[in-house]
Amino acid sequence: MAFPTTIQSPAISGLTPGGALGAQLQALTRRAVVPSVFVQIYQTHPVLSAFLSNAQSARGGFSQITIPAQGASFVQFAWGSFAGDFAQPSDVAAIQDAYFNLKLGMVPIGFYGMEAIVQSSEVIVPKLKAVMSDSAVVIKQAIAQALYTNNSTNAYAIDSLYQAYDDGTNVSSYGGITRSGNSWWTGQYRPNSIGITNRAGLSTAILQTTTGAGGEAPSFVVMNPANFATILADFISAEQYVTGPGKKYGDDDVINASFRGVSIMGVPIIYDPFCPLGEMYMINTRYTALYLSEYAPFIFSGFESTIPMGQIASVGVLITALDLVCAKPSSGSHYTGMGSGAWQSLTTPAVL
Repeated sequence: MAFPTTIQSPAISGLTPGGALGAQLQALTRRAVVPSVFVQIYQTHPVLSAFLSNAQSARGGFSQITIPAQGASFVQFAWGSFAGDFAQPSDVAAIQDAYFNLKLGMVPIGFYGMEAIVQSSEVIVPKLKAVMSDSAVVIKQAIAQALYTNNSTNAYAIDSLYQAYDDGTNVSSYGGITRSGNSWWTGQYRPNSIGITNRAGLSTAILQTTTGAGGEAPSFVVMNPANFATILADFISAEQYVTGPGKKYGDDDVINASFRGVSIMGVPIIYDPFCPLGEMYMINTRYTALYLSEYAPFIFSGFESTIPMGQIASVGVLITALDLVCAKPSSGSHYTGMGSGAWQSLTTPAVL
């Protein structure tokens, strides 16, 4: 992203005169700057916030998150006769380890010596404070976007919802277990879901996911705001307003309409700007969680001098080690092809 290299003079309007008088006043008067930085470029990330608020702890070791996954029965059922005879049980290898490594996310932060001198007095907003705040937002924006992308070819990025709920079509293995020949380790990937535009379609999808998960309903459903608006239109069309006899509405009375969130079949439906347009995820939080390192849960390394490199400055790094892990891929689903939504021009927000 390009930024202007020059600072424009205040526009000549209102109380500000032009010409020599304006130049004189500008030379003699400080600017009345609001002592806050108003950020224009980031997006909210409700799903990441939910995962962070319920994050699980991870420590060291090789494959820091290892999930014993049972993919077959240890024993077999049989009907019996009067004799009570049965086949001898056999020892079945029914468990495989699914293993995940914590992924490292970093934001380098520079602090320049001359900058510190310039801001030693007459400061309005300390730049270092703004940079530190920005770095925390940037790292979360990157993670929020990575939740919905296929990161299987990037060994350094976190494992995503996309990977967890794939059925082998796009992600052939997950957690070190191949999905070919292991149908119990596949998620519910459902492309071309163009019919999910109303309550009926979404109810069918929830039942479909619940059935595929062995009868466990998802904890919540997340989709793009434009697709959420399409579903919401079905609710709004059924709204009714009832006015009782003698009822009067005053100037301060508000007529409420529509909803910030809806629930279908007891499952909350939310929207996330980072969820791609036309896609929807049904997530069961009993099996899907974000794991954070006990030693690097968004920590700052501290500043180190760069003088040995020939510069009067310092550099530090904001660090996090984490991964998103699903212990039962069949518990959730990934729907695609839901259509363009209530408006056409929406794109997934870019990480700046």
